[in-house]
Amino acid sequence: MNRSSLRRARVVAATGATLVTAAVLAGCSGTSAEEETAEGLTTVRVALGWISNVEWAGFWIADAEGYYEEEGLDIEWIGGGPNAPTTMQSVAAGDADLGINAGGEQWISSFDDGNDWTAVGALFQESPGAIVSLAEDPVTSAEDLVGETVLGQEGTQIIYDAMFHLEGLEPDYEFLPVGFDIAPLVEGQGKTYTAYATNQPIMLEEQYDMSPDDYVVTMYSDMGMPMYGNIVYGDSSYVEENADVMEGFLRASIRGWQENGDDPAVGAELAVNEYGADLGLDLTQQTKENDLQQELVVGSYGDPLFWIDTDRLGGEMYDGMTAAGYEGMPDPESYVDLSYLEAAYEGLGE
Repeated sequence: MNRSSLRRARVVAATGATLVTAAVLAGCSGTSAEEETAEGLTTVRVALGWISNVEWAGFWIADAEGYYEEEGLDIEWIGGGPNAPTTMQSVAAGDADLGINAGGEQWISSFDDGNDWTAVGALFQESPGAIVSLAEDPVTSAEDLVGETVLGQEGTQIIYDAMFHLEGLEPDYEFLPVGFDIAPLVEGQGKTYTAYATNQPIMLEEQYDMSPDDYVVTMYSDMGMPMYGNIVYGDSSYVEENADVMEGFLRASIRGWQENGDDPAVGAELAVNEYGADLGLDLTQQTKENDLQQELVVGSYGDPLFWIDTDRLGGEMYDGMTAAGYEGMPDPESYVDLSYLEAAYEGLGE
């Protein structure tokens, strides 16, 4: 029996019980969803894995259109960024009730810190993770990188290691850590750069007047490392004790992301003018990013929005993680619970 079918039984069994959960930084699991606003709405604090830009467009639409309010929820969005705590730190410390974490690999590896998470969905059916190279010196395999200098953010070196291992090669490259600006690639400091396929390639066009013919984007999935992205999760005790909140949040979010597919400009305008108004975002860039990312939100598997296939996750996705050096990943059936998502779709009549 999978976790989804067990959830209702666990909720009943947990009623009245004291639930103790180990967490990163020895933090608490977060407050109950019983806190209400003056309007009688339940406040839910959601930690985002990146700044409040267009990456969250469907959530912005759902919020602006009042879909969360219709579910009795008041969402407090907590933006992330390069200098912010990880979503795992925020949820574990009790500073957020739910997290939406960009890197599936990093989130899964956080179980090693003693966390007890429950994933209720994944925004990206296919991770936007990719490596970018210039067309004049393209990279599509590890063989192209033997003896070369490569660029990436701290923590992405394991991606390069995995590329080599998946091709049966010993890692042979020099890793140069860089930030989220793709300029070092343009300047020739390295042969390839780890990126989001929905973000940095647009920088090449916007800032360096390049066309898509001037650069090459190779998705991690094309190199044998598929992964879900922006996993929606919470501490297991919080999730189980707040089933109605989980279903309502997912139902409203589904509506927002469905509408985001109709016109990428809407979510982009909300990001630029409202939710990320203090970030100096560019509307043209944000609209392009939103257009690109919706394809990854829908994915190519044919699954509903936010779906997680535990067989796929524990199979080819875990194979990629193993190649990257991750060990001891928990059985996806032990932490993925899609019953809330299923209930959300039932409520939408889908």
